[in-house]
Parts: sequence; structure tokens; C-alpha cells
Amino acid sequence: MNKEKYYCEVCESEVTSDSEFCVNCGSLFAEDISCINHQDTDAEGVCIICAQPFCERCASMIDDLFLCYEHERYEIIQNHARIKGSSIESELRFYKNCLEKEGLHPVIFNRKVSPLHLGGTDYTLFRASGEHNGHIINEIKLMVPCHEVLEAERILDEVDAMETGNENSEMNE
Repeated sequence: MNKEKYYCEVCESEVTSDSEFCVNCGSLFAEDISCINHQDTDAEGVCIICAQPFCERCASMIDDLFLCYEHERYEIIQNHARIKGSSIESELRFYKNCLEKEGLHPVIFNRKVSPLHLGGTDYTLFRASGEHNGHIINEIKLMVPCHEVLEAERILDEVDAMETGNENSEMNE
């Protein structure tokens, strides 16, 4: 049986013939789908984080990814969104294990940046680690596929609440 392959015109990802939208970029294939916020307006795409259809007043394409304005803040690398960042890898490994136990597909993204020297050996433009002007240098990122973001955040909120509860009960003893 030879099935015909279909591809999204925007991101060229393979899709099924009955797909209403591309899960990788949010391009809408189906017609007559209304914006979730404005029922009288046709949707322009589907947010790749929440999988809801939105019109151009509620969402837009950002770097060829359709995101609603509520979710446009996510850093996205290769169809994975950053849900936590830290300079402590063991902390992120703990969270990664928690997500894997729930059947999600987290990855740890770690891009080491080497110090950039200008003019001599004493002046470093970037420090190898730590914080600089409120930004973590060499941040290690915990990322999940975009369609798993909301579930991953819910799980991590529960984990953090349990951890906070455990710390509070230990302090009261």
C-alpha cells in the first residue's frame, strides 16, 4: 500500500492528509475555523503551544512559528520550548526525571560559550558562568516539545509545591 506523503507549505514538515494544522509551525490547513477569542473572525493559525486557533489580532507568526500572544515569550529551539533555565545542571536533571516519569519528552540543552577576550588576557567580555546584568551566562535549559509545554509546566508546579511543602514541614519540626 503506497500512501502519498503531505508536507506543510511553511515549514516542510510531513503531515497527515487529514491534519487540520501543522503541529510544528501552526499553519492552518482547514478552512472555516474561527478564532477562539473572536468567533466571527477566521483563524489565521493554531498556536503551537496551546493548540488553539487564533486570528491575527490574537496571535502571529514569529520566526515561522504561529504563537498566540500569551505564549509568544517562549524561547523555541528545534520545536522544543524552554520551560526552565539554570546554571545548576543537577537541578534540571531532577526536573527532567520528574517529567519523564509522567511520559513527557524533556531534553537538557547546554550550549557552552567560551570567554571572548578583547585587547588582552585581563579583559573578558563574557564570564564563563554566573549572572551578568540580570541574564544567566551559559544557561542550561530544560526544554520539551512545544505541544508538551502546558502539561510540563503543570507537573513542575506540582513538584515545586511538594518541595516547598516538604521544606516548610522540615522547618516546623
